[in-house]
Amino acid sequence: MLVAILAKRQNMSNKDALLEQAAMSAAGLQQAHVIGIFFLIIIVVAIFALLQLKNITWAMLLIMNTILFGYLMKLTVDSGVSAGETVIGPDGTILRHADSDDSSVDSSLPASTKNSNAGTYMLPVIA
Repeated sequence: MLVAILAKRQNMSNKDALLEQAAMSAAGLQQAHVIGIFFLIIIVVAIFALLQLKNITWAMLLIMNTILFGYLMKLTVDSGVSAGETVIGPDGTILRHADSDDSSVDSSLPASTKNSNAGTYMLPVIA
């Protein structure tokens, strides 16, 4: 997963890279800090494994893999949205196509879901 994350980060657009850097700076972190924290966690897991503390070793590995997987999914979703691919809403309707702009509304939506107040989200009616 770490290799996939590094590959995704290399393919990020300049805008996404700047936003990611700004978020890290706002948290008071630099890229060297993140790499250092990652290797520190690997060393701690290795020490627990050498001490044959299986439960805490597996728990830390599971937590680290979950965090890495979540970050990889965040990068995947962010790259898909920024590339202008189709965005699907929480109710399964298509919110935006690759060839349309942000202000357009899909004509296949029923008239009851079209709203003249752009920027608001209406809850879908379950029939």
